Amino acid sequence: MNTLFFVVYNILYPVFLFFVFFLSIFNKKIRVGLAARFESIHILNKYFNQNNIKSNIHWFHCSSYGEFLQVEQIINGLKKKDNNCIILLSFFSPSGFVNCKNDNVDCKIYLPLDFLWTIKKAIKIVSPKAIILANNDIWYNFLNVSQSKNIKTYLIGAESKHFHKNIFSAAYYFYKPIYFSFSKIFAVDENDQKDIFNYLKNKNISEIPITGNPRFDQAIQRSKKQHELGKIDVSKREDILLMASMHKEDRNMILAQLIKYLKNTNIQVYWISHEPNSQENKYLVNIFNRNGLSTEVIDSIESIGQINSRIVIINAVGVLADLYWTTKVAYVGGGFSSGVHNLMEPAVAGVPMIFGPRYKKFKEAVEIISQNAGRSISKSIDFNNFLNFYFNSEENLIHSSESARNIILNHSGASVKILNHLIS
Repeated sequence: MNTLFFVVYNILYPVFLFFVFFLSIFNKKIRVGLAARFESIHILNKYFNQNNIKSNIHWFHCSSYGEFLQVEQIINGLKKKDNNCIILLSFFSPSGFVNCKNDNVDCKIYLPLDFLWTIKKAIKIVSPKAIILANNDIWYNFLNVSQSKNIKTYLIGAESKHFHKNIFSAAYYFYKPIYFSFSKIFAVDENDQKDIFNYLKNKNISEIPITGNPRFDQAIQRSKKQHELGKIDVSKREDILLMASMHKEDRNMILAQLIKYLKNTNIQVYWISHEPNSQENKYLVNIFNRNGLSTEVIDSIESIGQINSRIVIINAVGVLADLYWTTKVAYVGGGFSSGVHNLMEPAVAGVPMIFGPRYKKFKEAVEIISQNAGRSISKSIDFNNFLNFYFNSEENLIHSSESARNIILNHSGASVKILNHLIS
């Protein structure tokens, strides 16, 4: 079975890569990531051979920036335990590679192309003590070669949604040999552990420990860096609504209702698109100005508190975690397209959240709804109803704020649990 899978995968992977090359013609993000992969072996050679590094190397791999947030506190913990250990971090997506900034990362690359000879060369250069994958960006040759070299491999943040339950689907059989190659799979909760164990029947339950989601720890740690003077209770903050990580689908669904609401209130809006760009900004400025709403576009948030315009469009990335501490209510985008974005950052800042209907694959989102820390909408009229629910009732605002923070605090500690497994 393994031999057959090996052959099939190494036939299908070049076909997949051909389509990626084709798509790169039309998509700059794909083009940048693809081109950078051809530099990865050179970067590894330069760093590991020139510095003569041969031992205690931990290789972390993340698909994108969101997955990096799952492992950041584990990386920091490893460096704290042993400052001489080497952290290699690889990414699949440019958004992760570009936005990741951590002094504890010694070398950063794009994951090399998953050809057998390329991966063998990379593993030979690095010779890692362990390979740690965040969430579910798994590549067969990468893991297969690592296993053949007796390198311990770990999967962090494993949830049952990633494990294929339909025995009639090709994916059910396709992924099973890959998951079997992990030394340990860290399950988020008991239900995930049970589902993973049932899927991998030959896997020992001790190889699927329950650790929780380390991303909660990252949200808590980042909130600690927020200056105490900036940590104002939600009821004492200005009447500001933050439209965060806005997709065009979110914008199209609620923009008319937002304008209608603003014409009858005095609240201020901060707007950040999922991928800020000048064309989208011009469109928004035009729409708001035509409706008599003053609008300003800024490139940083340093002086945002001094801007009196009703709408402030922020043409920047990486600022949401700080902005949540200044706002009363947040609409978090993605819920009308690919899935709602990060809800942990607003939750740890005590911000009640509103988001679209595509949230059920995210455990924290389900818990936020069940604990009344936020609300999901499926039609545009609900948006204004929930704005009234929060802005017109301090009791509702405070209750949701406290529930949101408690959700985050009650899930802390996963990073320490995983770290103890890695160093034991």
